[in-house]
Amino acid sequence: MPIRFLSHTFLLVVAVGGVYLWLSSPLLFPYTLQLVALLVLLYLATHWLRAHKPKLFHKNTVTMDVTLLTAMILLLVSETGALTSPLFFLLYFLMFGVAMLYDIEATLVLTGVLILYFLLLPTTNLSDLAHLSELLALVMVTPLAILTGHIYETDLEDRRARALLSQHISREETDTLMFLSLNLKDTLLSALDNLSVVIPQTKIRSLHTDLETLYQDLKTLYRSADELQQTLDHDSDSQNSRPS
Repeated sequence: MPIRFLSHTFLLVVAVGGVYLWLSSPLLFPYTLQLVALLVLLYLATHWLRAHKPKLFHKNTVTMDVTLLTAMILLLVSETGALTSPLFFLLYFLMFGVAMLYDIEATLVLTGVLILYFLLLPTTNLSDLAHLSELLALVMVTPLAILTGHIYETDLEDRRARALLSQHISREETDTLMFLSLNLKDTLLSALDNLSVVIPQTKIRSLHTDLETLYQDLKTLYRSADELQQTLDHDSDSQNSRPS
């Protein structure tokens, strides 16, 4: 857990710090929109490669996606007016996403880094009520994002637990039916063998007829038990062949 926290937090800080350094450079600042386009292409390219070349990527690529989205959103917000940007609300969605995917500490760090980022921007004026209210909004949204992330994680864990329980119950039911089916077949087969010996030796016509009827009924029941066993075997093979 500490390693995950450090890696997530480090990449978030790097993304925000990299955007600040880019915008602070007179040589790089004019190419901000080009950088956004490049990041979008990189994001789309990684998703395309992930879909067509899954072996090239680790299964968990959330960190890469969040890092790219953080840089893209912050560049767009900064380019369109920073604290007065009409796209400032995208930062709220970013915080909610980080809260649902990462630990609480990562969300708190992201909030602190974003506030520090805007405070260091030369366009920020704390005497301006609009600027101050946007910074306060970031602080106020943080607890709500953390709460939403906690609810999402709890719901996800409940779903996983219910899915595991359902699989366990289904497996137990299949095993029980398989056991009963096998025992039933053995019992029926033994009864049919005994009847096949007794029926020819029976001289009383009425009893002979009743035993014949019983024999046919048991034979039908044996076929049903055999079909049940085949169905259970097929279902068991299907479940075992499914990827986990």
